[in-house]
Amino acid sequence: MIKVNVVSTDVIEKITVSGHSGYAEAGADIVCSAVSTAMYLSLGLIEKVCPKYDFKSDEKNALMELTIIETNEFTEMVLENLVASLEGISSDYADYLQVKIKKRR
Repeated sequence: MIKVNVVSTDVIEKITVSGHSGYAEAGADIVCSAVSTAMYLSLGLIEKVCPKYDFKSDEKNALMELTIIETNEFTEMVLENLVASLEGISSDYADYLQVKIKKRR
């Protein structure tokens, strides 16, 4: 199962994606493909507009981690859209993708 952990206060601070969905074999896994596409599309937008962020990717260990160090309104819209997209995928493929949102004060 792919696990997505979102950490937020008033804004989204960090998104961590880990694991394999197990939906299908590598190269034919539409859940993995959808999650990866959503992450990398969002990252492409963030690279252009976010003042300060950190992104780590470890394909061998099936891990992606996006940390927002300094945000702005457009970055937050991109991140909210990413989370909504991942939640949409999870609603259709709940056995293969779990999204957890942790609100900090």
